[in-house]
Amino acid sequence: MLWGVVFLIAVFLEDFYLYHVKVLPRLSGPHNWSGFSLSVLIIGTWYLTQAAFPSDVGLFLVGFALFFFLRLVGGLLHRRIAYPARQDAIFTIPIVAAVALLALAGRPFFSGHPGRLLFFLFPIWLLTILIWWSVDAPPTICASRENSAPPSWPHA
Repeated sequence: MLWGVVFLIAVFLEDFYLYHVKVLPRLSGPHNWSGFSLSVLIIGTWYLTQAAFPSDVGLFLVGFALFFFLRLVGGLLHRRIAYPARQDAIFTIPIVAAVALLALAGRPFFSGHPGRLLFFLFPIWLLTILIWWSVDAPPTICASRENSAPPSWPHA
């Protein structure tokens, strides 16, 4: 149970970090209800996922898949703010993995101990996150930093 909680905290913290580094700096103007609702739904599905583990494996896996589906939807909704939504397609991997594990959850290997699901979900999640961040475009130099550079000396 401890490893499941640690895993799900890592999943949430990575999403929290991604939001604050990639989405929040690009938001401008008044906030809207759709963005707020999506944020609440993402947090709610994460909570549902961690609350369901290990007692309700089906709800845990559905919540896990829904969490990544909502992240994918969030990326599509943020396309207008120069968010790198094209790389969010990688979030389909944990969705497919959770659905596949849901189909296999009744097998003796998984029904004996629900923690065995983590043997599959953790490396899939880690690979997904590593790929997402590795294909991320490097940050560009902002104009204010360019303007604050020391002036070049005129050549005589």
